[in-house]
Amino acid sequence: MVSQGERHTGDPKDGNRDVKLDDAVNLRHLLNVLAKKKMIILGLCLISVISTAIVCSILPPIYRLEIMAKLSMPKNMMIVKELPTAKDVALIVGNIDGQKKAMIFTKNGGEISDAKVVEIRGSNEKFKMTIDSRNPEILPAAMQEFVEYLGNIRDIKITSELIRSEIEAKIESVNEAVKKNDLQIRELEKRLSSSKILPVGFNPVEINTKVVELKMEKYRLEQERRNYKPIQLLEEPFISNSPIKPRKAMIIAIAAMVSLLFGIMLAFVAEYHERAKSR
Repeated sequence: MVSQGERHTGDPKDGNRDVKLDDAVNLRHLLNVLAKKKMIILGLCLISVISTAIVCSILPPIYRLEIMAKLSMPKNMMIVKELPTAKDVALIVGNIDGQKKAMIFTKNGGEISDAKVVEIRGSNEKFKMTIDSRNPEILPAAMQEFVEYLGNIRDIKITSELIRSEIEAKIESVNEAVKKNDLQIRELEKRLSSSKILPVGFNPVEINTKVVELKMEKYRLEQERRNYKPIQLLEEPFISNSPIKPRKAMIIAIAAMVSLLFGIMLAFVAEYHERAKSR
């Protein structure tokens, strides 16, 4: 007879062998279940892949336009010190729903699927505009409409009008200075023609140089006034040659994986019910 103390003393290796044997049996059982129900698993996976591929073929392709832009302000402004930041613009634009989309893209709003403004980290003035459309040919025109919409945002519009007013005031100031120097030049010409002595400190070379500088400044300001836009595009727009959506390969792969896992789960459930009935 084996004593109680002897019953509990055994070779630990035997216990490990039993555990390994149980693991092997369980794994073999799982593989047998999968082999037995393989038609269910493969059929479900095949149906899922085919149906997903059909849906993907029906979905319209979506193309994207991307472009970098910035909020522009001329140098040496005295009244206006800064424009709204790119973060402010992104928050004001927010999510573009159907109503806002129709308001922004008046010509081809129905073709636009999405549009947004994303601030560039580390910059207060730069941001990225993206527009998604089913028709890539309308994207350049849609970009112009989007830029115009951003320029008409209340804070940007008020600030840009103040900037234009300040440029106008500078041009008027330069015009007055040019007129004053023109009078001095005419006075110089009269004195020279009448052989009169020029006043002390009256340097005709300096006057002519100043007139030239003023006219150049006037030309620069007029160009600035003509070309100023609160939203300045920094590059040529990038338009995707191939659709960015739907990502057919990725969607089909995900559908195959999900249906495969679901099929395996369904196989074990069916096996469990079969065993329960046979008991």
